[in-house]
Amino acid sequence: MNYNTLKLPFSVLLARVGVKSPLRVLHFITFRCNLHCKYCGLWRTPRKELSTEQIKKAMDEFADAGTLFWTFTGGEPLLRKDIGELADYAKKLFPIVTITTNGILLKKRIDEIKSVNYLTVSIDGPKEVTDFNRGEGTFDKAVEGIKTARKRNIDVVINAVISKANTKNNFEGIKKLIEIALELDCKLTFSVVYSDQFNKKHVKKLFPSKKELKNAFKIIEDTKKSKPGFIMFSDPCIDMLKNPRKQESCLAGKLFCDLLPDGTVAPCYFKEELGVDGLKYGFVEAFKMLPEIKNCLCVNTCYIELNCILSLNPASVKENLLKYITFIGR
Repeated sequence: MNYNTLKLPFSVLLARVGVKSPLRVLHFITFRCNLHCKYCGLWRTPRKELSTEQIKKAMDEFADAGTLFWTFTGGEPLLRKDIGELADYAKKLFPIVTITTNGILLKKRIDEIKSVNYLTVSIDGPKEVTDFNRGEGTFDKAVEGIKTARKRNIDVVINAVISKANTKNNFEGIKKLIEIALELDCKLTFSVVYSDQFNKKHVKKLFPSKKELKNAFKIIEDTKKSKPGFIMFSDPCIDMLKNPRKQESCLAGKLFCDLLPDGTVAPCYFKEELGVDGLKYGFVEAFKMLPEIKNCLCVNTCYIELNCILSLNPASVKENLLKYITFIGR
């Protein structure tokens, strides 16, 4: 394992006395997308994007500040013509580099991004569920992309959004997705439908009931117990998703942040209004200027898991350490 990962526990301890360290950056490299998923609004909000050289500058600054994990997301990152060049550049700087994609362009561009540690591909269930949520033909193209990646020995984590589409008919969509992920030799994780600044006018009808959500997580937890290492988020994270509650102090803006397409550095996706212009102040300096986040109610799997890990929750640390030992060798 890269010795830089030893920085993590020290950075966590220093954060408790007010010393910030951007251990993970989630880079929304573009808001453009080739799909119009029912629960997403980013594609409705075009945004100016950093150039290749500006992104490299941002990565250099964050690497010098001790960043360990870099994730390219969107929108659809593979719409950027320079994504392969940027992925290779990031891999020289950070121990863990990942790309989150809808998978539509994977088959075409897989050889450009093969340097990453793993890919996260969005599929919500079998064909009828995924095509309903994301558009006709998306399931087949995403599966084709996943198969292409696995043939090249690139690890893939499938991420599904829990919604009415995959909880109906006695959770048929979730159950079938578990079978699909196993057949494709992929790991699996889940998000829940949430309302944000971009989709709140369109998303409410997709919310499952509290009972449906609770029962969905029961299926996921049972699968996690019966198939160790397959479900890729920790028990404390699942508990927070099942029973949302305000976090007295969030570590967004202290130990992790988001980089938006135009160079804004924000604590997280939901706090864009608190963001600071990285082009104007410098990207790490912008991170240091972010305000403290308190009493935040979050339902985003990624941010919840990060808070569990970076607060040194023993169960989350153990599970994620095993996960990254698996992926970091790439």
